[in-house]
Amino acid sequence: MIDKLRKRIFWIIQISLSIIILGVIIIFTNFSYKNTITSSTMFIDRLDGRNEIRGEKPKELSETKNNDDPFVVNIDGVYKFEINSNSNIIRESDNVTNEVRQYALEISNKSSEEGYVGNYIYKTRKVGNDNKEITLMENENAINRLKTTIIFAIVIGALGIIIIYIIARKIAQVIVKPVEETFEKQKQFISDASHELKTPLAVIEANADVLGNKIGENKWIEYIQNEVQSMNKLVNDLLTLARIGNTNTVNNQKFNLSKEVQMAVAVFESIIFENKIDLETNINENIEFTGDKDDIKHIISILLDNAIKHTAETKKIIVNVEKEKNEIKIEVKNQGEEIPKEEQSKIFERFYRIDKSRNRNEKRYGLGLPIAKELVGKYKGTIMVSCKEGFTSFIVKLMD
Repeated sequence: MIDKLRKRIFWIIQISLSIIILGVIIIFTNFSYKNTITSSTMFIDRLDGRNEIRGEKPKELSETKNNDDPFVVNIDGVYKFEINSNSNIIRESDNVTNEVRQYALEISNKSSEEGYVGNYIYKTRKVGNDNKEITLMENENAINRLKTTIIFAIVIGALGIIIIYIIARKIAQVIVKPVEETFEKQKQFISDASHELKTPLAVIEANADVLGNKIGENKWIEYIQNEVQSMNKLVNDLLTLARIGNTNTVNNQKFNLSKEVQMAVAVFESIIFENKIDLETNINENIEFTGDKDDIKHIISILLDNAIKHTAETKKIIVNVEKEKNEIKIEVKNQGEEIPKEEQSKIFERFYRIDKSRNRNEKRYGLGLPIAKELVGKYKGTIMVSCKEGFTSFIVKLMD
């Protein structure tokens, strides 16, 4: 739980600050791009407007080119084209190379009116109905400066994100540390209190048994014995949770998971039969898993016990175990009343019970599923619940 909280805080900080940095980079590079393109196209605009400044009228397309023709540009590195809607060049300025001609045809298919291609900055404008007039101006230095600026901004942004990553980890650790300390103290208190409760409970149970033998059947003694059993179960569950939470290592041994699941199911067969419930098992053979076999048995026992409690007579419990690639899927599903959708996200919380009165009578305290979740979490697995077609399914996924 603490790890999840730490990761959540880390990702909130990381994503938030990274978005800010990326936003600043985008704004900066966009400004640099616009500034470079605009300063060059202003010169192109002055070239296009020089005939109007001299008071001259544009020549007709059919007229012979001469030095007064606006398509005659006596500036090195500046070229003009007129291209129709079929991407055919109608006319062009002098000394045009094939490279520039290909650039012009490429630009004619673009929707942008200005920009750069290769080492040329271009500007387009509509002439006539569907034709485009394209002016290209070679400005290698400006384009190289723009590219350098963009690369520099990307590098700075990447370094910024790396720095944020380091800072976010530190901040997340600092923020979570008080919560972690409180949680550790709470776990230690539960563990200590549970251990301390075991001795008086054992004394009470022993004395109740002695009284029962001397007095005979007595409802008051039965009440004491029932409550002691109930308290013993609660204490054992609390100790289990404390043990799982305080254990950082896993007893890793390779074992036959299929066999262990079959053995765990066999323990409940008599109870299932007594409750007049149908049992169906679909367990793929020889599935191997590396971990603690007692943990797998415990998980299956919790899920089967939960299924039995929520399955009516003549209904069915199905246990499925299969492996696909490196993922082992264990499913325990029971036919019965479905868990309300709004409750499904809460049933793995400690001490949470849907029907509190019923669970109290059955000595259930809402710790079974949280224990199963903790055990599955030891192996970086997942456990989820699904309700459909009259079945409630608990699905455990483990990576081998």
